[in-house]
Amino acid sequence: MPPKRTEVSESTPPASDLKPAVASLTSQMDAMSMTAKDDFILKGAHPRPDYGKAGQPVKAEANLYQVRLSSKVPGAGTVFHYDLNIARVVKTPSDKMPKNLTEKIWAAACHQEAGAPDKLAFETSAFDLGKNVYTVHQFKADSNGRQLVVGVPEEGRELDDRSRFKLTLKLANTIDLQSIMDFCSKNEQTLQIANTVLTAIQAGNILFRDDPCKKFHPMGARGKFFTMDGAVPISGGAVVAMGFYQQVSFRPTSSNAPAIQLNSAFTAMFKPGNLLDLLPQLAGMGGGGGFGGRGGRGGPRGGRGGGQMGGFGGHATIDQLNNFQIRSLSKLLWGAKFTLPYKKTSRFFTIKQISQAAAADIRFVMQGRDGAPSKDISIVNYFKEQFNITIRKPRLPCVVYGKNFMVPIELVHLAEFNAVPFAQLTGDQAAEMIKIAAQRPPDRSAAIKTWRARLNYQGITKIRQWGIEVAPNMMQVEGRVLHPPRVMYKGNKELGAIEGGWNLKGVSFTRPGTPLKAWGVVSLHKRVDVQVTSNFINYLVRSLKQYGVNVANPTPDIMCPAQTGSQHLHNNIRLMCQTLATKHKIAPQLIIVILGGKDTATYQQIKNIAGMQLKMMFPTQCLLGQKILQDRSLDQYCGNVAMKIQAKLGGVTHEVPMTEVLTKTTIMIGADVTHPPPAGGGLLQPSIAVTVAGTDGENVRFSVCARLQEGRVEIISDLANMVREHIERFQKKAGIKPDRILFFRDGVSEGQYMAVTKMEVEAVKKAAASFGDPKYRPKITFVVCAKRHNMRFFSMSQKDQDRTGNLKAGFVVDQRVTHPFAFDFYLQAHAGLQGTARPTHYIVLIDENGFNADKMQNLCNRLCYTYARATRAVSIVPVAYYADIIANQCRFLAYTDDSQEGSHSGPPKTRNYDPLAVAKRIQAVADVAWYM
Repeated sequence: MPPKRTEVSESTPPASDLKPAVASLTSQMDAMSMTAKDDFILKGAHPRPDYGKAGQPVKAEANLYQVRLSSKVPGAGTVFHYDLNIARVVKTPSDKMPKNLTEKIWAAACHQEAGAPDKLAFETSAFDLGKNVYTVHQFKADSNGRQLVVGVPEEGRELDDRSRFKLTLKLANTIDLQSIMDFCSKNEQTLQIANTVLTAIQAGNILFRDDPCKKFHPMGARGKFFTMDGAVPISGGAVVAMGFYQQVSFRPTSSNAPAIQLNSAFTAMFKPGNLLDLLPQLAGMGGGGGFGGRGGRGGPRGGRGGGQMGGFGGHATIDQLNNFQIRSLSKLLWGAKFTLPYKKTSRFFTIKQISQAAAADIRFVMQGRDGAPSKDISIVNYFKEQFNITIRKPRLPCVVYGKNFMVPIELVHLAEFNAVPFAQLTGDQAAEMIKIAAQRPPDRSAAIKTWRARLNYQGITKIRQWGIEVAPNMMQVEGRVLHPPRVMYKGNKELGAIEGGWNLKGVSFTRPGTPLKAWGVVSLHKRVDVQVTSNFINYLVRSLKQYGVNVANPTPDIMCPAQTGSQHLHNNIRLMCQTLATKHKIAPQLIIVILGGKDTATYQQIKNIAGMQLKMMFPTQCLLGQKILQDRSLDQYCGNVAMKIQAKLGGVTHEVPMTEVLTKTTIMIGADVTHPPPAGGGLLQPSIAVTVAGTDGENVRFSVCARLQEGRVEIISDLANMVREHIERFQKKAGIKPDRILFFRDGVSEGQYMAVTKMEVEAVKKAAASFGDPKYRPKITFVVCAKRHNMRFFSMSQKDQDRTGNLKAGFVVDQRVTHPFAFDFYLQAHAGLQGTARPTHYIVLIDENGFNADKMQNLCNRLCYTYARATRAVSIVPVAYYADIIANQCRFLAYTDDSQEGSHSGPPKTRNYDPLAVAKRIQAVADVAWYM
């Protein structure tokens, strides 16, 4: 057995005490789990008022395959649900059984009972790897249920009672799959038996996962399956693996039958192999200094070579790591599965962290055997004595796993299917992955159809025995392409959109912002010196004035520091701030930073410095030096920059008239919650909740509220106070409180729609009630905007496509693939520029303002043309988009990169935090769109 760690481990800060509001939220979250059936079928949601009629009719295919019950199979649709209890014959201190073990146990039971009288019950069973078994034949059971004992020997050990398990099956329920068909046929009685419908859906899900789990590698709980066949290598010791997504297999639709949803899936994974051999490649994963990905701050001296760590500049070997690199590697590999070939076992282990000390420096007391005395020994000598293994790299750290066992890095073999944490992908890796995954519509459609043929549902005996048939072809839907709005610029100049976009040529922005006076430029690009910078700024200023940006000072201060590394960045920006404050007697309005390249870590560092590290927060604008150095497309580049600067000065770029829907007393609110990345050590960073709202009835300028809250909690805990702040700002600007609230909520997972809606609508009402006027009851419309779904649409005629092969901007669907009862629709407001366009799924869960389908769909479509920093429609209503952007920007302000992964048992707890930490900082820029 590998030695346990005995060196002093890194200290873990004390967990925070739960605040009263969070304690209340905890009980609310418990209540949420009890109403899962209501969430899934949207019981209590606002009913669909009608179907939309506006727009040009278009036929399309959706990546759904209808499921029906066969009339050829007697009793088709009847499923027996059994509770399964698995117990060890010989009790152990822990009764916990991993899913891979329960899978083996059930497989052994089915094999063992192949000749039993109730063999058909085993043959047709679907097991969820927990406590539920579904089958279309009943087990032969007595009053104690169906009992049996099976043996599953551990690798390298003979079968004995320690490897035997007692299984007890008891009938829990008889399920009628017809209830799903009735639900999809809009039978309102099924709303009263929500639990029956949900159980039937769960049974179908487990059945359809059964075969793919045996043939492919399942990842996560969202129905993704992967294969290493055809994996594409990318930089940094990773590959992009391909697979498919099989949506909660029985997906309710309004087409009289449920459907299976299939989609292509891609993910970045570590190359399998010896960890020592992979280290030089993993070094390329650093955000400027080896390891650490997007969240990294750079290694020693901030260079990709990793300072003095010889082997990190592309050499074949690495002899040692510094503390930063160890922490970054620990973060990168936390949770990765590996094997230990020297142990002659195929068992998988999980990385908990990387030791701070080198293998040669770690010692422990090895217990003597057969009367021999115990002795103090190093890990290096332990492996030599016990396994005759000479550790070649004794100055490298160890991998910590299990109950703090340790093994030198060179003995670790990374397994297949270890996903690279998304936050740890470098910019290069992300770009490479997008290039691979961005399939054009014809290619994605063909890939989905290939997966459908490969999955061969009709050839799976178990599915046929259940009496289930899956359509061979995609569902066809009737959609519509909504007409684009007219876009307004200064002087009532109207522009029409073509394929979701328009051109800035010859227009001026509609409303000026604060005159630009106190601003400066810091160049980090070696070739962009003072003269080059000055020439570019002259060009930019002309562009700004052309578009109507109020530039009071056309000659900003310019700094081209000799020291441009990450460790000098804070001082360079601080010096520029001091210069501007001394010269102009006001806080900096804008600092432009010219980057040396696409360096995500430097970008994040700049945002953190400007947002949290200096006396007052101020807007920054990062530009790429390579864009400045090339004359080609400089006009367009400056136009894009001008839109961002206009917004950061509090100005308005363009407007889309919507007075018939957005009255002067209507406030639009967007909201999102972003969650911290997974971490070890038993601590979580807090989640970040953001709301964005119109400052008056024009709804073209917006205010921001942000809060830190308990980690991984989806409901916005302080929403009542946040909404009250927005209403107060609206009243101050407009002279009246809003009487209509349109609330667009981003970031809610499908299983939490109703629970989040219920609690957050109550919070909005509480905010209104806090003004003390019993007559003040604004009407609320609460809409969830979902982007994390796998619905895709494909045109059936070339005339309905744009030049990329996507359906035209404004495509909307509200029939067949939508919910049987709820008010929802899919809208692809934007033009798909790369790959296959993903529509936004809008679900109107509360509507006190009386929207019909056309009015709501047209509103959302028109709003997508109002995004401040673009000349094309975006994919989601901007208030929700802004909330998402701000939440991600706040990550740079709230999250630090000094966390260490450590061993910990029990659920993680959120570290100490000030809920208003970010809110206090953004008060200084409350009147401008600093996040643009």
